[in-house]
Amino acid sequence: MKTEVKVSTKQKRISNILEETGRLIIAGPCSAESQEQVIETAKALAADGRVHYLRAGIWKPRTMPGSFEGVGTLGFKWLKMAKTITGLPIATEVGSERHVYEALKHGVDMLWIGARTVSNPFTIQEIADAIRGVDIPIMVKNPLSPDINLWEGAINRFARAGVSQLGAVHRGFTLSGKSILRNNPSWNIPQLLRERMPDIPIICDPSHIAGKTNLVQPIAQRAINMGLNGLMVEVHPNPQQALSDAAQQLTPLSFTTMLNRIIGEVELTNTDELLSELRLEIDLIDDELIRAIANRMNLVKHIAEAKKLSNTDIIQPSRWDSIVQRIGQLASEQGLRPSFIRKLFNSIHKESCNFQHEQILQSAVK
Repeated sequence: MKTEVKVSTKQKRISNILEETGRLIIAGPCSAESQEQVIETAKALAADGRVHYLRAGIWKPRTMPGSFEGVGTLGFKWLKMAKTITGLPIATEVGSERHVYEALKHGVDMLWIGARTVSNPFTIQEIADAIRGVDIPIMVKNPLSPDINLWEGAINRFARAGVSQLGAVHRGFTLSGKSILRNNPSWNIPQLLRERMPDIPIICDPSHIAGKTNLVQPIAQRAINMGLNGLMVEVHPNPQQALSDAAQQLTPLSFTTMLNRIIGEVELTNTDELLSELRLEIDLIDDELIRAIANRMNLVKHIAEAKKLSNTDIIQPSRWDSIVQRIGQLASEQGLRPSFIRKLFNSIHKESCNFQHEQILQSAVK
């Protein structure tokens, strides 16, 4: 049986916030850890004057068992105290039907849906059914994979449940292998979501994309430059002692300094800062290129084994001709010079043949 809940109607709607300020700012610790931590953070954010919601995780879905998974419903007491003291509306993540009922029962003003939960349409539908008939803002993070249909589908499930205040949160996508960032921003995905759902505000979670405090600001700046509608940032009074995501949480002072730089009265004009943002994105793409080439060479190793078993020549002219034709056409479609791409792939092909030759010789020695 559905629990009867009351949701405050005094707070401004998301649409009103965007009309008045141009951006929705949500900030607070990754996890509610103690009464002192929550209230200290809330006071600092309220003093800044630009934060619209205090966020804190009550339940934390962790990848590995045994990690800190949140304090549970005890944390709602601290959030409510923070709201009473500062006047900031409170927000938390829900990942199940029970979470929804508990959050609403304790007067939470906004809910967000995490990436792991969005990746499961069954869970999303259960949460949407639980929220049906309740007028509360719901922010939907992107799924772990860069699947625009999965993201859009989750938002639509809440829309069909009658949720009138919906927003999307771009927090990046899971990376394979090492990278300078925690998650791949894949900026084209939120752009595509905006094309498909132009009435849904999209904000950025630079903390989860960056994974490191020194990278939060350039990611946040990039999001604002792209025209995203705001930010969700993790802020902790003492990040080094945080029980979850310590490396990516800003201090209140760092958070205020960041807002001053990227959404203050003076917009970004420093060429060096702009170059830093663009170079950060190039570094990420370079990481992806290296991983792609490494994966390609791993497949080449298996090809060498197959050629040895079948006594096939390493160089296959017809196969190479088809590759050159295909990549040349693809290069033209992407606005690249085919001559440049051919030179690049000639180098890759030469290394591939040398690698196959070495693999065959090594297997012959064994």
